[in-house]
Amino acid sequence: MKVSFLNVWFKYDTTWVLKDVSLEFENGKMYLILGENGSGKSTFLKIMSGILRPSKGEILIDDEPVKDVWELRKRVGYVFQVPSSQIVGSTVEEDVAFALENMGLPRSKMVERVEWALSVVGLSDFKKEDPLNLSGGQKQRLAIASILAMSPDFLALDEPTSMLDPESKKEIMEVIKHLKKEGKGIILVTHDLEYVEGIDEAILLENGNVSFEGTLLNLFKMRPNSIDVPLKYGVLLECGKKID
Repeated sequence: MKVSFLNVWFKYDTTWVLKDVSLEFENGKMYLILGENGSGKSTFLKIMSGILRPSKGEILIDDEPVKDVWELRKRVGYVFQVPSSQIVGSTVEEDVAFALENMGLPRSKMVERVEWALSVVGLSDFKKEDPLNLSGGQKQRLAIASILAMSPDFLALDEPTSMLDPESKKEIMEVIKHLKKEGKGIILVTHDLEYVEGIDEAILLENGNVSFEGTLLNLFKMRPNSIDVPLKYGVLLECGKKID
């Protein structure tokens, strides 16, 4: 499956935040969206997941224009930057089941999906816990599980490690890498670049425009000042280069 942006523009009031963006995303791959604050990254993810509609242009699923925004929302799950904003249940398992109940899923199927999603993120032993008592890393994993249970083809993650300690950041990135291996498409926005691994394609947004699309190594070669130092090291390591 693939999701495509075709000449997409978006504005808040009179300010254009995205300008003529055309991109294509395939499941089973991980995409890193880079850019300064205010470059349009979060807006991009919200359009990708059907939360916002383009001001101009089209979103396509397998080359067919999206007519119903709910079709896009079923295919692309959005994980917010602040996981507590997604918590709605009084227990972990109720939180994951909430959206499934709204979808009208049969109870047997719902229980199956909840148990599977919690096992993927390592929260099976916490299913009876109050979500508000979880650690920051556990809340982020719960947010991912709640989206996973709806069985999307893609996950759009907005700064999923921003408020976590180093160990929790590593745990979340391991979950994300596992989901990619399972065939999910991952669209990732993060400033914690030292934890990034397994990126298939990097996309650089500048003032709402796509100024680069390609591998991290090529971005490093062509635009070295646009990548933070930790990511430079990661790029070299992934490409088998020696770091002095």
